[in-house]
Formats: sequence, structure tokens, C-alpha cells
Amino acid sequence: MVQYISDSVHSVVRNALFCLEAAGNGKENHVYTKALLAYAFALAGKEEKRKEFLSSLEKEAIKKDGSVHWQRPGKEPEADLPYYRYKAPSAEVEMTAYVLLAHLTTQPAPTQEELSFASLIAKWIIGQQNPNGGFSSTQVSSSFPPVASHISIRRVPETKVGAQ
Repeated sequence: MVQYISDSVHSVVRNALFCLEAAGNGKENHVYTKALLAYAFALAGKEEKRKEFLSSLEKEAIKKDGSVHWQRPGKEPEADLPYYRYKAPSAEVEMTAYVLLAHLTTQPAPTQEELSFASLIAKWIIGQQNPNGGFSSTQVSSSFPPVASHISIRRVPETKVGAQ
């Protein structure tokens, strides 16, 4: 009985991966789709496909201020105002987090080069946190425990000097 269940699950997963590969072969995939596919193939252990999507994503990366992230195509440029820190829409934080997870989810362990690049992605994601350590949406805050395990940054509550 257990073998039968295992075989049917294996068949479903194999068919799902086949569908993802077919969808991934499209000429024009959205950045968010590429990020999801890279992570899905990383989880499935399909290293060649994972690297293919990560390579494509790297060409579309926004590299700014010592960090890396992805944004939607055709998006208006950020306003560069003094004393204003731009917070990206949650979809952009999500897709960037999926790319980070795809970089870190690999067998064998990520290379030093992948870890260095991943740290630039993590830097941008950390910059998107709100003052309480969460993100602009509960989707981002609650759906990415794996990201949180890789980015163990906690906000320290402010203390008043001289308070007793």
C-alpha cells in the first residue's frame, strides 16, 4: 500500500515538473515566473534548470547600492529623494526572496560565489523590512520562513539612555 501511494505521488510530481519545464521553455517568461521556476527546480534537484533560470534572472537584476533585487518590467524608476527610503511593492520582495531561495537551495551546498551573490540579495530584502522586522504584506512576512532562517536579522528595541 505504501509503495502504491509513493508511486502515485512520484508520478504526480514528475508530471508537475514536466509541466513546469514546458512552461519554462516559453520565449517570454515574466521575472516573477522565472523566480518561481528557479526555486521549484532547486527544490526538485534539477540543477541544470535551476542554473538556467538563475542565469536568465541575473541578466535582469537591478544592482544598486551594493545590493541586488528584481522588479516588474516597465516599472517607473524610484524617486531619489533625500531622507526618503523607498519600499518596494510586496510582489517585488516576494520574487527577490524566491531568487534568494533558489540560490541557497542546491545540492551540493552553494558555492562561495553563489553565497556572495545571495548576500547581496539578502541585503536588499533586509532593507525592505518595516521597523518591526516584518514586510509590507503578511504574504511576504509569513510565507518565507526559509528566508528568515537564512537572514537571521532581528530588530533590537530602542532603549532610552539613563532609563531605569
